[in-house]
Amino acid sequence: MPIALMMFLSLSPVLLWLFSIRPYCVRNGKGYTTGSSAGITIWVDWQEAKELAKEKGDKGMQWVCTVFLILNLVIMGGMALTFLAAVWSE
Repeated sequence: MPIALMMFLSLSPVLLWLFSIRPYCVRNGKGYTTGSSAGITIWVDWQEAKELAKEKGDKGMQWVCTVFLILNLVIMGGMALTFLAAVWSE
């Protein structure tokens, strides 16, 4: 069960970007592709979507952007805890 949860959590930000954040940016003319890496493109799209949603007063997209950020923080925290547990177990 924990492995399935970890896989779901690690894929959910990418799916959220692919099906919600990226289309929102493209639809509003702010879908830039930086070309450096997928992670940079995802982050730029998230920032643009967040700013657009604030300008337009789009509460739904503001919520999506907040969930995206929280999911990324949870994943990074989980990775940090896993690393620390591995170091301390030796």
